[in-house]
Amino acid sequence: MTIGGGELAVRCWRALGAGLVAFWLVFLLAPIVVALAVSFTATEYPVFPPQGLSLRWYANALATSWFRDSLATSALVALASTAISVVLGTAAAYVLSRRAVPGRAALEFVLMTPLIIPSVAIGFALFHLVLQLGLQKLSFVNLVIAHAVVTLPFTLRPAWSSLIGANRAIEEAAQSLGATPWVAFRQVILPSILPAVVAGAIIAFTFSFNDVTVAVFLVGPTTRTLPVELLAQIEYTPDPTPAAITAIIMAITFVFFLIVERTVGLDIFARAE
Repeated sequence: MTIGGGELAVRCWRALGAGLVAFWLVFLLAPIVVALAVSFTATEYPVFPPQGLSLRWYANALATSWFRDSLATSALVALASTAISVVLGTAAAYVLSRRAVPGRAALEFVLMTPLIIPSVAIGFALFHLVLQLGLQKLSFVNLVIAHAVVTLPFTLRPAWSSLIGANRAIEEAAQSLGATPWVAFRQVILPSILPAVVAGAIIAFTFSFNDVTVAVFLVGPTTRTLPVELLAQIEYTPDPTPAAITAIIMAITFVFFLIVERTVGLDIFARAE
């Protein structure tokens, strides 16, 4: 049975596509598998494949004060910055979609700039600004503001997309019946764009919680986020405790998205567009 040139080309492209998919799956999953395996090793040092199985490094991680303190700091910073980002992003999306703003193109560019400029440049610029203003001691506030700035585009874009596609006749009908602009927004517009707002908040929280590039410039002696602290511990800690902490973070992330799936559904990201 002979194979035509066209059919052979199709098979080659399919084989190439399957190979690329397999490569990226291995590239993405291999570090996770290695970290999980190392976290269960019984040896005093990280080794793969693990030699023996033990939960001692999980117990050691939970008993470590820097892990508990930095985890609480990361959670608080992520929650605070996400709240600010959601409020500002939703408000900016509403203004850009409903009002003729002078210098609109420039405003759009400024708001979306954190997606264009590398995070390390933003972190260094904010670090320099903090030094110039003498705000080094306000490391927690600095982290919250910095993360609110870099996560603003993640909350702005989905809300903006939903507002552009929303039916403005419903909003106008509510205002014609006596609703103030604020009441119309809260009772009519916000429920219709809520999936987009929640999706943006989830992305913003995840980015803030896992950020290293910006946070490393702004942490203080007593205010250190978990990713930054974990990066330092990996360099100076010879045992598998950081691997166990990495596994705990992955478990927390899994539970977080499981809660999202059980409450609002993971298709919220598709509905946000």
